[in-house]
Amino acid sequence: MLRLEEPLIDWLKGVPGLLGVYSTADLGDFEKAGKPAPCVAVVYDGYAVVEARRTSRAVRIETRWLVILVVRHAARAAGAPARSPAAEDLIEELLQRLLAWTPPDGFTPLELATPPAPVFQAGASFYPLAVTTQSVIEPAR
Repeated sequence: MLRLEEPLIDWLKGVPGLLGVYSTADLGDFEKAGKPAPCVAVVYDGYAVVEARRTSRAVRIETRWLVILVVRHAARAAGAPARSPAAEDLIEELLQRLLAWTPPDGFTPLELATPPAPVFQAGASFYPLAVTTQSVIEPAR
């Protein structure tokens, strides 16, 4: 499940216009950390059991990942969205790259999922994109 983080980060580093691609561990407070923007953070968002086989005890799971685009803008009141043509272009490019990515063996291609709502803070906007992939977990032998 979690082994998708690094290959996905590496794939997204090729998106033109991004100044950084970070992991869950780097998510922290972007404002205080002074991370350059626009950038994205790849965040593991849990899994769901899709199918369980009693006879073999194998389980098919669906893992969910968030790719959170962070765009800085002129200071505004928190909660006030700022229209950003750069964010619009980056969101489209990120969605296209996510759909084009071939995950490592054992995982299905990424599918888009409904993301959480964007968050608008004074000086920055956070646009989450959500994707899922499935894999089978076998019992240890």
